[in-house]
Amino acid sequence: MTSLYPIGLRLAGRRVLVVGGGAVASRRVPALLEAEAEVRLVAPEITPALRALADSGRLDWVPRRFVPSDVDGCWLVHTAVDDRTAAVEVSEAAAERRGVLRTRR
Repeated sequence: MTSLYPIGLRLAGRRVLVVGGGAVASRRVPALLEAEAEVRLVAPEITPALRALADSGRLDWVPRRFVPSDVDGCWLVHTAVDDRTAAVEVSEAAAERRGVLRTRR
């Protein structure tokens, strides 16, 4: 049986974009990985826990700021940033693609 992310989505084999590399992302990413999602993390800097996951190959870390094309090919977008302007930018990029589910912290 495939594991579920707590909001009840089957994420196995689906690309999930997480924008932000701080405490919120550190809390969310393990559950996404447990649900067998293919996690891409976009953030200029990340916590040591996230770096360990990236270094072990469990997630794909893109070490830079978000750009709208990061949403391309993603099934779910999770915004894990404190910057309201950045969160709106991520949400708008996902909304433009209409088929992408998006979450905010």
